[in-house]
Amino acid sequence: MSGWEPGPNPFPEEKIERITDLTYVGELNFVRHAKVHLDKPPKSLWQLTGDFSATMTVHPKTGAAYALTITAPRGLYTDLSSVPKALWFVVGPIGNQLENSILHDYLYMAWTDHRDTAQREDWRFADKMFRVGLKKSGVGWLQRSLMFVAVHSCIGWGVFRTKPYSLEQRMNDWLPHLDPGHDRGS
Repeated sequence: MSGWEPGPNPFPEEKIERITDLTYVGELNFVRHAKVHLDKPPKSLWQLTGDFSATMTVHPKTGAAYALTITAPRGLYTDLSSVPKALWFVVGPIGNQLENSILHDYLYMAWTDHRDTAQREDWRFADKMFRVGLKKSGVGWLQRSLMFVAVHSCIGWGVFRTKPYSLEQRMNDWLPHLDPGHDRGS
C-alpha cells in the first residue's frame, strides 16, 4: 500500500490559550514487529494498526472556543513514550501516559508535512496538548512535570523542528508492513 497523503494541517491556525475536555476516541491498537529493522528514524518496532484519535476543546487567545480532533494514523511507527532507558525508573515507555504520548509523537512528526506554514506556536500546541493529556490520563504531578519539562525544552524544540524527513515519506515506507504476507525481515 502506498500513496498515503498527510491531509490538512492538524495544528490550530491561531495561538491557543488553553485546551479542555480532552477525550480519547476508540482504542489504541498496535503491533510489535519482532523482525523489522527500520533504517530511518524512528527505529522502533511498534506500529499502529488503526487510527487513534483524541477530541478536545481549544480556546484561542482571541475568538471562540471550538472542537478539534487529532488523529494519529494507522501505520505510524512509534517508540511508545519517548523515554531514554536510563530514565525508565522515573517513567517507562508504557503507562498511563501512553495514549497521549502517541498523539504527541504524531504531532511532532506531522509538522514535517507542513513545514511551509509551521511555526513555533505549533510546537507549543503539541506540548500543551501533551500536558493536558498527561493530567487527564492520571499521570501524577511529579512525573507529569518532569515529562512536560523534557518535551518543552530546547531539546524538544530541536527534535520538533529538525526532522530531515516528512511524515508522508515515512508513512509510504511503513504502511506496507501491515499488509498480509509482507516480508517483515524474517
